[in-house]
Amino acid sequence: MGSRPRYLFPDGAQFGGDNLVLHARSRQHSVTGFTGPLSIKTVISGVVTWTVAGCDLSVDPASFAVLNAGESYSMDINATRAVETACVFFRDGFVEAHALDATTPVQASLDAPDRNAPCLPFLSRLHSDLRGRIVRRVQTLARRCSAELQPSSFEEDFLMLSVELLRLYAEIRAQMSRLPALKSSTREEVFRRLQRAREYLHGNLDAPVSLEHTARAACLSRYHFHRAFTQTFGKTPHAYLTDLRLARAHGLLRSGQSVVEACAEVGFTSTSSFSRLFRSLYGVPPSTLRIRTGSR
Repeated sequence: MGSRPRYLFPDGAQFGGDNLVLHARSRQHSVTGFTGPLSIKTVISGVVTWTVAGCDLSVDPASFAVLNAGESYSMDINATRAVETACVFFRDGFVEAHALDATTPVQASLDAPDRNAPCLPFLSRLHSDLRGRIVRRVQTLARRCSAELQPSSFEEDFLMLSVELLRLYAEIRAQMSRLPALKSSTREEVFRRLQRAREYLHGNLDAPVSLEHTARAACLSRYHFHRAFTQTFGKTPHAYLTDLRLARAHGLLRSGQSVVEACAEVGFTSTSSFSRLFRSLYGVPPSTLRIRTGSR
């Protein structure tokens, strides 16, 4: 088993009734058919796949998954190296209440404090987070909690995380608006298919990926998929995949893997090409990053 037990904070907190943090490190762990509250799943080291409604959401240190309240999910960790996860679970209605407050004036809150909160579709998916906007906040909170400190900002941290989720939702709506379709229902359906394709890319970073197979995952023709993906996410599927691979390699190097190991694990066949692309994105060659990490 792993070197660190599963750590729940606050001690004795209840899923759904409290905001809580679950921080764990292990080589083996399984969850089958768990139905919980709205949550954010992040991975500090390694790769973990959460399975939701038949879809595999492969999360690494440069991504996160959001799962809605009431969604059943499973996960099965069986790794040679321990993987470390940090997840936050919101109490029921917490994020939705903030969404309601953010979209209505103060007077509405005074007049009807028990008004119904809106639903937030399209959030419950896998999301890339190359800048660590949400991932860092979750993991910093998890580290403070697992050190058995009492973070004075604990409730404020959850408030800020809910704000970040609402910003993400606004970005999703903006992405959807770029799709070339007149009907909102058509845009929503195409966006769902693009999300499936994006998750397919996240789940195949270590293998050859073709445009045809990715378009097939979206159930779209290659032409319409490539056009819609590029318009929606601001980069081609190939460029998006390359950035994902480099981000995962960055995490592998920081965990102590060699350049050759990281290169092979993210699907590159040429270390020189990998090093060139890595340096163009991060400003340093991968060997330098590993030296700095190894010297700590």
